[in-house]
Amino acid sequence: MGHALVIPKAASRNLLDADPAALAAVVPLVQRVAKAVKAATGADGVRVAQFNEAAAGQSVFHLHFHIIPVYEGIALGTHAGGGRADDGELIALAKDIAAAL
Repeated sequence: MGHALVIPKAASRNLLDADPAALAAVVPLVQRVAKAVKAATGADGVRVAQFNEAAAGQSVFHLHFHIIPVYEGIALGTHAGGGRADDGELIALAKDIAAAL
């Protein structure tokens, strides 16, 4: 299954060069989306991931937060290592998350 992304409107390469005011504004939104992802997916928890520079796994060079549903007994894959989810599944998930916001 897919996961959600939160992308701040204020431009920055990653967390290391982001304006602290932009970070303060985006974290409540990350929390809100994380709650919606958990509710929409029935996940047991959520993982919030954010990568800074290529050595740390950053492959898209603008600040963004991954919100990943986590289920008891199901191991998480690696970042960008598991392929892409089905488009129909992603569309349905996006609608469910939006409804939970």
